[in-house]
Amino acid sequence: MTTLQSRPTDPAPRPPGRPRDERATRAITEAALRQLAELGYARLSIESIASEVGVARATVYRRFKDKADLVTAAIAGNPGGRFPDRPSSDPRRDLIVYLEAFDERFGESCVEVVGTLLGSREERAALELHRQRVIEPRTGYVRGLLVRAQELGELSSDTDVDLAVQMLTGSVLARRVSGTESPPGWARRAVAMIFRPPGG
Repeated sequence: MTTLQSRPTDPAPRPPGRPRDERATRAITEAALRQLAELGYARLSIESIASEVGVARATVYRRFKDKADLVTAAIAGNPGGRFPDRPSSDPRRDLIVYLEAFDERFGESCVEVVGTLLGSREERAALELHRQRVIEPRTGYVRGLLVRAQELGELSSDTDVDLAVQMLTGSVLARRVSGTESPPGWARRAVAMIFRPPGG
């Protein structure tokens, strides 16, 4: 009887062309974030980013479909946009840390990008992409922390988690729109209001 012998799996074929330089990709996304902060979404362009990095526009377009693809990927890939996979042992503390970081580093650019995309009929696909890549993961993280707090008995089980997410993240955006400075300790006090026991 013939015995079939297993053969090592052949390596996956390499895509045509030269391997993508991840250093160039990182430089492009870092330039996009800098220009987003300095110029705003409406004024930055593929051309301005390519010029800053010192590459051809084709180099950028090989990595990103358009400006919306680049900017949303840059924001989503920022270290502040990546969250731990393991359940939190202290969701209240982690929520305060996240809100402070969001307020300090992402509140301004979030209002800038969303405001521009909402006001442009031509950018509907870009707005949806921003929601998928940036907004949904962040609100999902906040929601997960609140659910974890309920599991640990630190947050009332009848708390409307989705409304709490909107209130906490919305407070950052409201201050940006109104031009109000964030007072010291605001995140701790905001979380305390959500975690306040019934009748408290």
